[in-house]
Amino acid sequence: MSLIPRLWKSADEQGQGDGVGNGEGASIVKRAKRIESHALVDVKMNSWNPFAVSSAVLLDLSWQGFKIEFVNPAKIKPGARLTMWVPLASFGILAPAKLKLKIQVKWYDARMLRAGGIFEPESHEQDYLIQKIIDVLTLRGAPEDAGQFKAPPRAS
Repeated sequence: MSLIPRLWKSADEQGQGDGVGNGEGASIVKRAKRIESHALVDVKMNSWNPFAVSSAVLLDLSWQGFKIEFVNPAKIKPGARLTMWVPLASFGILAPAKLKLKIQVKWYDARMLRAGGIFEPESHEQDYLIQKIIDVLTLRGAPEDAGQFKAPPRAS
């Protein structure tokens, strides 16, 4: 018997099924493995201004998102939707030359010039290329942390 009383019950113990709801008794979900990459990427800040492009370093990525560090200060707010261009030659992928990904920023640290967010893949080809990058980095022995690694199923 534990000295500390259990203050919450899992969703299955409460009989609520999948644990979705108000956060009380929600099931714990493992995050996907994050794999370090240190690849240079270009981030297009506006869809209407072709010259508003910032350089950044892709620090790590997973199926659930990414973390980048900008070279110069950028004006970004959480929730911003941007476009990220990832050159694939540095990963040993020769065709296509670059991967264009729509991203949504979830957080931005102005002091460290870092941002994190999620991918918004538009096609199965983009899903395949993200998986190919993850596979290449894993084969190269990139450091990673524990968690799920499989891609979530995609509706066709």
